[in-house]
Amino acid sequence: MKNWKSVIATAIIAANISVCACGQNILWVKQVLTANSGKFEYPPPYQDFVSLQAFDVLSQSVNEFSTIYTQSSQDILIMNNMAYFACQDSIVKYKLSDYSRLAAIADSGLSKLCMVDGKLLVSKQYPISTYFLEVLDTADLSLIARVEGISGDCGGIAAIDDTVYVAVNGGWMGTEGKLAVIETAGWTLMKEVNFGTDAIGIMQIYPYKNRIISVNKSPYATPGVGSITVYDPTNQSYINSVFNVNVGTGTGIKNDLLFLGLNYGIGSVNLNTLQIADTTIVPDPGSAFFRYITSSVLDTVMNRLYVNTGDYLTAGTCLVTNLAGDSITSYATGISTDAVAIDYRESPASVPVIESESSLLAVYPNPATDKITVSYNNTAEIEEITINDMTGKKVIQSGNTAGNSMTINIGQMPSGLYCIFVKAHGNTMLKKFIKQ
Repeated sequence: MKNWKSVIATAIIAANISVCACGQNILWVKQVLTANSGKFEYPPPYQDFVSLQAFDVLSQSVNEFSTIYTQSSQDILIMNNMAYFACQDSIVKYKLSDYSRLAAIADSGLSKLCMVDGKLLVSKQYPISTYFLEVLDTADLSLIARVEGISGDCGGIAAIDDTVYVAVNGGWMGTEGKLAVIETAGWTLMKEVNFGTDAIGIMQIYPYKNRIISVNKSPYATPGVGSITVYDPTNQSYINSVFNVNVGTGTGIKNDLLFLGLNYGIGSVNLNTLQIADTTIVPDPGSAFFRYITSSVLDTVMNRLYVNTGDYLTAGTCLVTNLAGDSITSYATGISTDAVAIDYRESPASVPVIESESSLLAVYPNPATDKITVSYNNTAEIEEITINDMTGKKVIQSGNTAGNSMTINIGQMPSGLYCIFVKAHGNTMLKKFIKQ
């Protein structure tokens, strides 16, 4: 049976979500979390540890809220106002309303995290030599099950319905890319699908239109060649698409475009044609001078890319762009920002929304300080405008405008993110705007 919370999580990961689900909930972005691994130190005693940061999207302020006393970060998972951090030898759970630490366990060989049916899944890598996937209780992080039989080091995890898929790359010495297929009823391995040598370096995987998309990083031996793989569980077939460029880690999927590392920058692949759509959305930050993209993530609600850059020795920078690569802002991070995640929140809405009409609607300026103008690119008149805050509370309501444009005074409204519902010719459209 499907769990609605895991369905939402899968939708966010797959990046095929709408901002409103027929009047039930609105997704918005509260903050972006990063984990900074610090400088690698060998041997002990260690003096640099993993620091955790939160970037508030509205205020654009950065808060370093905790330290995890280990050397590296592998992944961040955010769900239900909780954040889970996989950091080298420990998994730590935080409550995001006050950044309090709720639970922590010692572990080793940590790789990637995923939430499935209310359970926390963690994939494993070196120095682990067996049990490359564990299932944990989200309350106290205690062990529920270990999955036996996976053949080597693992990366990303994704779920479709009651089946879990795990990228099996065999570590940096791996020679093939595989996909482990696991049933959740007993947490048992059903099979491994071997994608062959073209899929060396398989790491991030995404559910997409009932298929699994994997990003296969360029191997050390051939840095100018990488690939993606499309696996169809229905007929158990796969397609490897090989590119003669350096392929890095995955960033996310939006509107049939897979955003990923290409030639040490961020580019995109069209998932309909399986061809590179854009080689340089975000350019190489300076790999010739040992400055690299250390992690990246796609915000599917506000349509932004968060791209962390650094040299692994000094403090780095997070570049924030739109999906075309145009700069929006940037902010300082720590050293070696190896993990990043978007804190999506849900807020109730009470109005059924026709998404197909919203492209005809414009709200500007955005962000705004004193006034916004609502413009509807249609001959029909605007019948009603309603502005809700992110709790669903109605802030402003206006009647017939006798036209298809209206200016609204928002100067007295508190700063924050708002939803504006515009009713015209019987349809209701939705846009979001930020009041500064």
